[in-house]
Amino acid sequence: MTKGKIRNIVRGLALIAFAVCLLLSRSSYFTDVPMLRVGVTLLMAVLFIDQLLDKSFVGMSIPLGLITCLYRAELGLGDIHYAIIMASFVLIGIGLNVIFGKKPHINVIKDGNVIDIESAGNAEYSEGDGTFDVDNNLGNRTQYIKVQNLKNGNIDNALGQLTVYMNGTTIDKDGAVLDIDNGMGKLNVYFPKEFRVHFNCDNGMGTINMHGECSQDESQPLIRANVDNGMGCIDFYFE
Repeated sequence: MTKGKIRNIVRGLALIAFAVCLLLSRSSYFTDVPMLRVGVTLLMAVLFIDQLLDKSFVGMSIPLGLITCLYRAELGLGDIHYAIIMASFVLIGIGLNVIFGKKPHINVIKDGNVIDIESAGNAEYSEGDGTFDVDNNLGNRTQYIKVQNLKNGNIDNALGQLTVYMNGTTIDKDGAVLDIDNGMGKLNVYFPKEFRVHFNCDNGMGTINMHGECSQDESQPLIRANVDNGMGCIDFYFE
């Protein structure tokens, strides 16, 4: 089971739990328990863990800030406005990211040599012999893939916007496998129209759009794309 699939299962269970809490909040049996707040807390806890796995301090600060707003009276913060609480947590997240955060870079690995290139956004890119891996968390990023004789590739987008161009890439004669994982972000993938691609899609509550058509020439090597989309939007283009 892929990391994206596990995350989608956890997100789905959290949404179901929230729906149950929402129903129970209107029930006469749980009048002494703030079920709506319990449901929102569960959702924020899942979002916090999701961002913790991605090591995003800013992403973790947002659910913590919302939970603090929910329980501000109990925490003795009743006189502080919600906007001030949220702004404070976001600033804390930014500060922690500056102190402890991983410096955004592109990590290119070729022939045993590693080259770090600074870039904008919280993203990483690595490439090897017939493989590549691009990972984007919260940023807005564009990545050009130029791998010769591609065998395996991984595209992972969490909450940000990621655009990937496969132009300049050639496919191994035995074909290739692409693992594509999109959480709640926006992902655009551009394929040359000469590529022959078979999609195996697992779509949660998001949207997957196809623009254009891939090659139907069976003499061309086949790309098997395993797509896992949570609550985000994926657009595939053949140009």
